[in-house]
Amino acid sequence: MIVKADEFTRRFLLHVLPDRFVKIRHYGLLGNRCRKKKLSACRRLLFCTHQKTDKTKESWQEALLRFTGIDITKCPVCKEGTMWTIELLRPARCNGP
Repeated sequence: MIVKADEFTRRFLLHVLPDRFVKIRHYGLLGNRCRKKKLSACRRLLFCTHQKTDKTKESWQEALLRFTGIDITKCPVCKEGTMWTIELLRPARCNGP
């Protein structure tokens, strides 16, 4: 479609929100209220064969081991034993949010 510059600008500015307005990102089918029910109805109407997978979420340590072969739970010096997190040391004073 070819449009003139002023028509393109007008159509583009329809997407710009006025000051102090908040954009709602997910509504309709992707809204949190009935998302599963609506998506299952859409799949049924579109004859989709969506397979549910019962995957358990893997931790970032397991993903790192699977992708790179680096096991961060092993001692970096002797490569034996298992290292455990005992305590996280946080900064005493933080100026961030």
